[in-house]
Amino acid sequence: MIASVLLAEPSAPVAGALRRFLDVATQEVTTAASLEEALRHALAQPPPSLVVASATGAWDGEALCRSLRDQGSDVPVLLLYPPDEEHADERAASVGADACLVGPLKRGNLLGCVRLLSKLVEARRTPAPAPAAPLPPAAAASASADFEFLKRLLLLEVKRSRRYRYPIALLVVELDAFSTRVAALPLAQRTAVLGEVLGLLIAGVRDIDVAVPFADGRFGIFLPHTPRTGALVVAERLRAQVKSLRSLPGVSASVGVAVSEPSMTKAAPAQGQGVSFGGMLKEAGEALRRAQAAGGDRVEAPAGATGAAQAG
Repeated sequence: MIASVLLAEPSAPVAGALRRFLDVATQEVTTAASLEEALRHALAQPPPSLVVASATGAWDGEALCRSLRDQGSDVPVLLLYPPDEEHADERAASVGADACLVGPLKRGNLLGCVRLLSKLVEARRTPAPAPAAPLPPAAAASASADFEFLKRLLLLEVKRSRRYRYPIALLVVELDAFSTRVAALPLAQRTAVLGEVLGLLIAGVRDIDVAVPFADGRFGIFLPHTPRTGALVVAERLRAQVKSLRSLPGVSASVGVAVSEPSMTKAAPAQGQGVSFGGMLKEAGEALRRAQAAGGDRVEAPAGATGAAQAG
């Protein structure tokens, strides 16, 4: 649960609805109806764990975010845009926001956004990898957040990786022979299999990592502050863990790996300067297809990279 959220929204009815959503996932929600009030709360000590700010014509959450960054605050900011906003990602990135969400807002989407953002914020503040540990069953439910939001969130995270020069990795995991072994199962059994797979994947990564299902039999896993060597270790561990699936014994999985490792020295040109989330997803997908073409039950990294692993 997040310690505290500052909700910057001028409309009392909207703020009330959003507060009811957020009360489920936070210990404390403070509301602010003006820019001055929001700045005062956001710059207080200790600052809130997260700022959720409206970015509509009625209230300029972008100005709030820009003011916070100008005053040296790194409090994470989630901007909420109206449904007709077509350039939310670019606008949010330009003012230093950590993530954005485009309406219409639904309770599940907002809570999923807040939980995912809290994971990435924790990752930024904890660069040293933590040992993997099993998560309680409730954590599995929070991981099945909307994949479209994950893409939006990671678009900004990739930019932060390039700016602050820390490595990130993306894994795409897919059950082998999905169409013949899993898709043909009755719906209830198929749902149980995919739910158990998601639980195994979550148990095999750190609390700061993000794992979501985004297609039948396919899962995306984002690993902040993770270089190539670490990503391959995690991928191999997940490949092996899928074999312990109890709801469908004998099933295996293949894993595609994509990594961005910006240069740590400012004098040297950053490796992967033009990297994007879409590019990483494509690289991981292509690596996954190579693993499947080689017989499955494999881990593959992008072509030309070292460290591809074969099932033992």
